[in-house]
Amino acid sequence: MLPANLISALQALTNAGNRPDTATGKAPDPAAKLEPGQQFQATVLSKISEGLFKVQVAGQTLQMRLPGNIQRGDAIRLVVISTQPRITFGMVASTNPLSTPEEIGSSARMLSNLAGSPLEHPVVEQLGNKAVWQAEQAVPDTKLLAGALREALGKSGLFYESHQAQWIRGERSTNQLLAEPQNVLTGRNPPQSSTVVRQTVPNSVSASGLPVMQKTNQPLPGIDTPAPATKPEQSAAPNSDAALPVAKELVQLVQQQLHTLENHHLVWLGQVWPGQQMQWEIQGEPEHPTREQDERQWSTEIELALPRLGDVHARLIFSNSGLRLTLHAADPSTVELFNRSLPALRDSLAGADIPLLAAVVEKS
Repeated sequence: MLPANLISALQALTNAGNRPDTATGKAPDPAAKLEPGQQFQATVLSKISEGLFKVQVAGQTLQMRLPGNIQRGDAIRLVVISTQPRITFGMVASTNPLSTPEEIGSSARMLSNLAGSPLEHPVVEQLGNKAVWQAEQAVPDTKLLAGALREALGKSGLFYESHQAQWIRGERSTNQLLAEPQNVLTGRNPPQSSTVVRQTVPNSVSASGLPVMQKTNQPLPGIDTPAPATKPEQSAAPNSDAALPVAKELVQLVQQQLHTLENHHLVWLGQVWPGQQMQWEIQGEPEHPTREQDERQWSTEIELALPRLGDVHARLIFSNSGLRLTLHAADPSTVELFNRSLPALRDSLAGADIPLLAAVVEKS
């Protein structure tokens, strides 16, 4: 998982281009009653524009640039970082400090060990027992089922860090993050933003009260941050949970993430509709510096034990030029049915602008 200081730095860089607009007029100096270290409960009054909010804090109504996931009525905790030359507020996210170089080195060694170890649990299992397609009697709509499978794979936890980056940009909600295993398995509280905002002091000729994002040493919540450095006699035992850079519940998932990133390969197991398990394997061709992104080849394999068709295995190979399909079935009548259905399948794919380059049906 990414270190907290890296995420904070990325967040600061993302918003570094925001600068305060100017407006003329005199206003009382809000810095007069503020001291560094003071904390205040602030209320978001309204959203002015994308990323710009009106906030009531310390008896003053100020305009601040905040993360996109903030909404009207939200209560946020602010701490005064400095008052000169501008008021600088930080959104309180955690009491844990940033990782020290020694702690970062420890995390890197752990990740290296996990990446180099055999993958003990190669299959990413669905969290909970809720079927992807929940209507027991209705025949699955293929388009809706495809979207539901995509969503189920997205909630597997394999893509959590990229989802956190989307959350920082306001493209993903807090509730969406909380539904992923990194939060469900650890019982973590809802994540909050750790953005630092700088408030322009209205004691100059032009003062708008608009804050500017600034790098902060507050970690982004929702990420496992190592515990503060301790003296040797106070350090945790090597085999204790406190000695792990990540929560013990997530070690297996982190190893699966590293495997997926390194090998472009994953296997998902879940309930596709009530009572029906499905194993889904995806393999991506490694990126090549001389090959365009759309020239990469992807393959996916599905295994099902169906009540009428029996054991079925499907392998699909996707490329920019089209689709290659291989079907295996244990029941001879199922093989015959698949062969009779190939022309209709070819026409259906052509209607979606997907050329069927090759199709093979075999008995397994």
